[in-house]
Amino acid sequence: MRVPMLVSTLAVSAATVLSLLTGTAASAVQPPVVHASGVQPSATKPPVTPQPVAAYFADGLIPRLIDLYGSGNGVTTGIDFDATTLVGPISRVMEWTPDFLAGHPSSDPTRLTNNWVAPVSLRGDLIGLATVWINPADDQPELASFDSAALAQKVAAAPRGSILVHDPPRNAWFALSEDSLIPLVRGTSTVSSPTTPEAYQQIIANPTSEVTRGPSGVAIAALVLGIVILGVAVFVLLPIRKRTPRARDNEGEDEFGEDAEGDDAGAAGDPDAASGS
Repeated sequence: MRVPMLVSTLAVSAATVLSLLTGTAASAVQPPVVHASGVQPSATKPPVTPQPVAAYFADGLIPRLIDLYGSGNGVTTGIDFDATTLVGPISRVMEWTPDFLAGHPSSDPTRLTNNWVAPVSLRGDLIGLATVWINPADDQPELASFDSAALAQKVAAAPRGSILVHDPPRNAWFALSEDSLIPLVRGTSTVSSPTTPEAYQQIIANPTSEVTRGPSGVAIAALVLGIVILGVAVFVLLPIRKRTPRARDNEGEDEFGEDAEGDDAGAAGDPDAASGS
């Protein structure tokens, strides 16, 4: 009777060890837990919002907006927040990696930032875009900025499931989905229609090729050569045309002078001409 119990005990122990090993292996292949304010490479899907940040958007954001932008306490130019004030979907803001900005090949062109955004509406109308960050000083989420309703409308137009990318140097916003890069706010990026990350990398890595494409070196050289030739022609031909009549007059004067001198010489050599006979 003890043999079946021993076999059963060994089977349970083996199953326990196997489960522990399986769990250890699974945890080994999982990505490490990243601090909420850290900057790590992005995933292919929109990152999950940390619980403290989600809780702040749900419970702490609207009271903070009322404190800073509300019309109460004698402030008449603020926003008249009421019970219809709602916070929209939360999006983690991504940014381009340094390798991507430098034009280097990259399997993942974006990385996490310490910013989350969500549109805020009042009585059914968008009134602004709230940006929340985690303050490194106390490791707590707080309101970072509250931008215009126009920006909120453009950011809210990002397709569902896309990644929100902010490009501060060009003041541009994009929605990244697989290999499609959709401009939400053009800024100075020169991108006005859907493109690819690779195409956009070429634009920002070589800004003169798209932003301000000037004349080529051959065109500039040809223009300078044409100006030089025209200047030489004007310098050479115009004075000749101006001096031609004078040259002819000078030639006539020289001939007249030579005749006069000849007459004088003849008169001096002929006594009769000198005496008038």
